[in-house]
Amino acid sequence: MTILVQDLNQWKGAPVVDVSDAKIGTLAAVYVDAATDEWLFAAVETGVVGFKKAVLVPLEGAAVGRHDLRVAHSKETVKAAPAFGTDDELGPDDEPRVYAHYGMDYSPAATPSGRRLARR
Repeated sequence: MTILVQDLNQWKGAPVVDVSDAKIGTLAAVYVDAATDEWLFAAVETGVVGFKKAVLVPLEGAAVGRHDLRVAHSKETVKAAPAFGTDDELGPDDEPRVYAHYGMDYSPAATPSGRRLARR
């Protein structure tokens, strides 16, 4: 991972851009692996007032810029990811769908809730 900041949570509200500098949305939250506490996904808020949604985008290959977070996926790929309400928690079926969308291997962690991702 190329992110070189102590705490990515301090970037909440910052613009999230894709590989070609197209703005995707704003950073709403960071999800970590519940077993290892490693950053895995950024929750990106997209849309306009009244029609906002959140999508997850992998943090693998992401980099913090001067005023934004650059992810290693195109805006089109991110916007086509499974969406959820901006205040919703991920359900047990959401994680495998997000991983599949980005072509990532998924195996559930042995956490008490059965979830691999934890919102931070």
